[in-house]
Amino acid sequence: MNFNAGIITFGPLIWEHTHLIVKWRLMSLMGYYETNSPLQLASEGIQVQKAISLPIRYGCLSSKHGDTCGIILSNHSTTLPGQAYIAPIRYTIKNAKILENHAFALSAVGLSYEREFSLNRSWGTVGLLINPNIDTKDKRSADVIRNRWAKIYESYQTFDYTQYRIEKDEVPVIDENGFIQIPWTDEMNEFDFILVPAFMPNPQRILSAREIAEQMAAKDYRLYFDKNREHNVQTFQDENILDILNGTETKM
Repeated sequence: MNFNAGIITFGPLIWEHTHLIVKWRLMSLMGYYETNSPLQLASEGIQVQKAISLPIRYGCLSSKHGDTCGIILSNHSTTLPGQAYIAPIRYTIKNAKILENHAFALSAVGLSYEREFSLNRSWGTVGLLINPNIDTKDKRSADVIRNRWAKIYESYQTFDYTQYRIEKDEVPVIDENGFIQIPWTDEMNEFDFILVPAFMPNPQRILSAREIAEQMAAKDYRLYFDKNREHNVQTFQDENILDILNGTETKM
C-alpha cells in the first residue's frame, strides 16, 4: 500500500493559531514546521496547499464563530463553486490505520471538550473522498481502506447522513458509509484519498446573503468571514454579503 492523501481545508484550519490547531498542522500537514511565528508557519504552509473549486456556501450557525455562519459543503442546485484548499498529508499512506489516524486527528482539532475518539461529532464529521481511478492503481489495498472506513461508520448508531443536506431533494454530501458525495475534479488528481470536514447545515434550509450578513452585523462579528476572504477562501455568496455589510447593495 502506497497512497497519497490530502485534507480539504478552509476556515480556522487555515488561519487560526490555537495550540491545538498549530500542533495538528505540524503533525499532519506537509509544509509546516516548528517556528516562533505562527504567521510564518501559516504563510509557509499555505504555499504547499493547492486551491481547488468546491461546492461550498455559508450555512452553519456556530457559537464558535460568534453565532454567525460557517461554511458547509452543499449539493443544493443553488450552490455554485467556491474556492478552498487541499493540504497534502505529511506522510505516505502505507496502511489504512495511518489514514484513519489522520481522520480522527482532524475531527478533534479545536474540540477539546469532545473527548470521545470518534469521527461523528456534534458539529458534523470527517468523510472520505476517493479518487475514482484508485482501483487501477491498487484495488486490493483500496478495498481494505474502503471496507475499514465503512465499518467505522457502521459503528456510529447516531450518525444520520440525511442531516448533511439543506433540502430533502438534495443529495447529502456524505453517504451512510462515510464517503463524500461531491464531484471529483482534475485539481484533485494527485491524491488517492482526501479527508473532508463535513459540517451539518444549521438551520437545515437555505440562508440568504442578507440573513448571513445581518447575523454578522447583529453579533458584531466578522472574523470568520474576513479571515476566509484574507486567505482566498471564497463562496459564491461573498460579494453579495460584502455589499450588504458595506451598505453598497444595489437596490432592485
